[in-house]
Amino acid sequence: MIKGVFFDLYNTLIGYQPSREEMTVKLLAELGYTINEDDLYLPVNKADEYFYQQNAQKPISLRERAEQMAVWSHYYRIILEEIGIEPKPELINNLISRWKNLKWEMTLYQDVIPCLENLKKRNLKIGLISNAEKDMSELFNKTGLNKYLETVVISQEVGVTKPNPLIFQAALKKSGLTAKEVLYIGDQYQVDYMGAMNVGLNPVLLDRRNCYLDLKDCRRITGLAELEYCIDNT
Repeated sequence: MIKGVFFDLYNTLIGYQPSREEMTVKLLAELGYTINEDDLYLPVNKADEYFYQQNAQKPISLRERAEQMAVWSHYYRIILEEIGIEPKPELINNLISRWKNLKWEMTLYQDVIPCLENLKKRNLKIGLISNAEKDMSELFNKTGLNKYLETVVISQEVGVTKPNPLIFQAALKKSGLTAKEVLYIGDQYQVDYMGAMNVGLNPVLLDRRNCYLDLKDCRRITGLAELEYCIDNT
């Protein structure tokens, strides 16, 4: 029986406003390229998978500047290649430089609070496991997540990032729940879904933009309104 629901943070509960796709369209337009926002969903997701796998090997923030730039250069190379634009070094450097000057906010997705309210009414423990490298209290207070989260474990505290089993195990220990009693929801297949599955949690892949339609071996939802069905059928 499910007694707790744990979430990933970025792109699961919280997203960018404006979205990264919107900002990328804007940057490319400034550089003379016309791209539709919808055409960036799959490329950005593919680039994210690369970034998170790299971060799992060694946090990007702890690497030398040259190595950080190499990761970000390859990140944008993936996006450009996927949308059919030649990934010239000058263009990539331009994108990285301009991205630093953009302004955005981190905001909750519209389905988050209704979902958390429902979990609270069902007396389920609510937790969060995030590859965050700084204290998140200010963001939790600003968004109202602090009113719902009972168990919070971030990579800064544990010293490892998802999909390392230790970060999932730390959350289980903190909550007092067993792996079989927890449903875990995240937006990345390797980092979140497989990471949770390898520890014995019940994983659910949150695929808001249908980037994983080809996956047949996982439980996938497109919004948090579908989560109640997962809880009742686990």
